[in-house]
Amino acid sequence: MSETEITFTSGDVTLYGSLRVPAAGDTPVPAVLLLAGSGPTDRNGDSALLPGPIGTLRHLADILEINGFASLRYDKLGSGVTGLGPYEVADVADLGFSTFIDAARDGLRFLADQPGVDPERVYVVGHSEGALIALSLAHAGEPVAGLALLEPLAVRLLDLLTAQIDAQLDAVVAAGQLAVQVADELRVALTGAVESLRADGTLSDRLPEPLRNAGLVPTNAKALAEEDALDPRMLAAQIDSALPVLTSVSDKDIQLRVEDVDALDDALVHTKLTSLRLRNANHVLKDIGDQQSTGADYIADLPYSSEFTDGFGAWLRGL
Repeated sequence: MSETEITFTSGDVTLYGSLRVPAAGDTPVPAVLLLAGSGPTDRNGDSALLPGPIGTLRHLADILEINGFASLRYDKLGSGVTGLGPYEVADVADLGFSTFIDAARDGLRFLADQPGVDPERVYVVGHSEGALIALSLAHAGEPVAGLALLEPLAVRLLDLLTAQIDAQLDAVVAAGQLAVQVADELRVALTGAVESLRADGTLSDRLPEPLRNAGLVPTNAKALAEEDALDPRMLAAQIDSALPVLTSVSDKDIQLRVEDVDALDDALVHTKLTSLRLRNANHVLKDIGDQQSTGADYIADLPYSSEFTDGFGAWLRGL
């Protein structure tokens, strides 16, 4: 199958991506819109913040191809060839999380209109933060035939960020690298930042440096507040009961908690739900074996998890 470079527009932004459509004669094929995780993550799942390739979305496109599905993946705003589009860095503060949802919606419609694609069988597969966008599309009534939520954001964003920062502070205090008093001061400042974002969508520019380094800066305030307002479990509880849905979570994913995805599954119990529980995959679905993930393994030359690939392939064949 050849891969075609495409563009589609969303508002003022031209998004660049890759389209694969299997040759299937006169029979239209099912298709999948692939959605990347947070940050400057491109159509392949590679991040500008890491010094090497990750490739998760490209791997998903390969699995889809093997199983007879067309796919579209794209460089979201802030990544890859799309870059910042018509915007300057100073404009970023005015762009909310809805910008990414709108782009996914427009990508979904673009994919459904492609020759050879069955518009009644267009699915959305979201990885990490992309899973929240996938849920948002289904909740909004977009013509989605099913969802796969891979290593998904399963709680409100600021609740997850608070849990992650708390765990990091516990670790550095236990290692003797940070005084308890300083850690407590950071926790108080974090609580205040979360309250401010949830109250009026603003952030102080005087937060402690570790919190600013975690992305809690005024430029990100609008996007953080809009994303946090989307509760994945509430969205999940309200999507169409006829939808086939797949969730995956690994014991070794350091960016989320299995119990949170279990709770998301509880909210999805009314759907045609398939749950994949993985043992040795990291957040980007690479097999790390008996090791613990550190994040550095995301760009390591490791095989993708066969536990995931086999389970995902089986789910696709059952659609």
